[in-house]
Amino acid sequence: MTNKILKRISAVLCVLCLALVMISCGDEEQTSGKTISFYTWGNETEISIFRELVEQFNSTNEDGITVKMTPVPSGDYETKIDNVLRGRNVPDVIVAGDGEIKPWIEQGGIEPLDSYVAESDVVDLNKMWEDGINRYRYDITARKGGQGQLYGIMRDYSPSVLFYNIDAMNAVGITCISMSKEESLSTYGDGSAYFTYNGKEYFNNKVALNWDELLTLSQKMTSHTSAPVRNDAAITEYGLYVINWFCFGWSVGANCLEWVPDSSLSTGGKYEFTLFDETKNYIVRDGNTVTVNGTTYNEGEIIAYGDKVYLTNSDKELCRELPSSMEAMQYFVDLSAKYYVSPRPDVTASSSEYSLFSSQKCAMLINTRYAVGVFRKTIDGSSRDKFNWDVAPLPVYEGGVAAGHSGSEAYCITKKSRNKEAAWKFIEFLSGPVGQTAFAEAGFTIPNTMELANSEVFLQSDKNPKNSQIFVDAAYYQKTGDWGYLPSKAWINVWATDLNDGVLGGKMSLSQLKNKGL
Repeated sequence: MTNKILKRISAVLCVLCLALVMISCGDEEQTSGKTISFYTWGNETEISIFRELVEQFNSTNEDGITVKMTPVPSGDYETKIDNVLRGRNVPDVIVAGDGEIKPWIEQGGIEPLDSYVAESDVVDLNKMWEDGINRYRYDITARKGGQGQLYGIMRDYSPSVLFYNIDAMNAVGITCISMSKEESLSTYGDGSAYFTYNGKEYFNNKVALNWDELLTLSQKMTSHTSAPVRNDAAITEYGLYVINWFCFGWSVGANCLEWVPDSSLSTGGKYEFTLFDETKNYIVRDGNTVTVNGTTYNEGEIIAYGDKVYLTNSDKELCRELPSSMEAMQYFVDLSAKYYVSPRPDVTASSSEYSLFSSQKCAMLINTRYAVGVFRKTIDGSSRDKFNWDVAPLPVYEGGVAAGHSGSEAYCITKKSRNKEAAWKFIEFLSGPVGQTAFAEAGFTIPNTMELANSEVFLQSDKNPKNSQIFVDAAYYQKTGDWGYLPSKAWINVWATDLNDGVLGGKMSLSQLKNKGL
């Protein structure tokens, strides 16, 4: 081989080596020294926590990554993200709720995260809430959530509970206790949530109210002159404020949409609008099993919407009858439109649910864990308007099942991000122990891991609410609201405006809304 040829080979090898070095450096630059953008929304408490976390990440991460955070007003956030995902200059990391993420996935705006999770030493899905994880899985082909690729790492869980004003209850002669059902039976001979013993009334925050108890207790603490049954001694105008029917409908197996399997469809089934369904629901009695349409139901399980039509009379004898979807909705509506124990839309339009409770206009409030951060500031942090408050389980239909909705947010990487590896490093920080502990300590949300949620980091027994274990208990069974069912939330607007303004305001009956042919 001639020297000339050897020189040419040597030159080619040098070029190849240089190319390999450049490629190696290019891979390293995907993370090291990068600046990434982060868009989020939230109230003052939430944004403050994020700012502190961003500052901590910027000063401590070993890759030299810098995060620039852009808070977006809550009312503008969804529209803002819709627009930026269609443009060229997209943020690298965004926060997405379980009701917003599906349209962003369908438009190709969100990066699947399965491969990132598989290689992560920080994010362990086995330690997180299963339902919280599944809210961010989506099968684009079937257009169905809960399956398919993972598009977000859950930031938190925010179960709903019953907040209550202890001082308001005391003012009408109700003593608040906190005992297990068994302890209450042993002490008072009664395991109910609201009961009378030796001429005195008691409310137990460890036990769920049934529907009758909730109404009676709400009337006891309602002083509004429009209420047909009221108590002039009450220091609150309304006994209760509840903004959705989930805990009522789901407690008896009702829903506004039901998935019905259909093998003739490419999706394997479809959703049917069932908000006004008037057929009874059924739950299997203790000690029994019922097989319907090929599915076996055990004691305590509610027969699915698509199966209950196949129940025989013999099957029904093994079950307890529960209210229909229409009856559950009517109960919810009557709290405002008939009994006036919950404020009507003309009141709630000018006051948030948080302010109605913190200003002591309503004695009880069904809301999520997000409210705790607000109340610790507006109630506990007030020098003038302090009062004692705590939380209890959501009401449950007697003979039904515990049910309710929980909010959730997730961290996502945008599809057009040029800094995906650096973005993932930031998401690991936010969804890992440091980020989760920061939100838990603020009382804002339940951490994304069950271990941390069951620890004193979250429970904080020295702060309000003292009964925080109720949130953790609820996280095991609660699910997303109706906004998380379909790829778009537009279907809700078709009936929600008439429901919220007309029916709850007493201007239209529920039957009239049904007859509009939605």
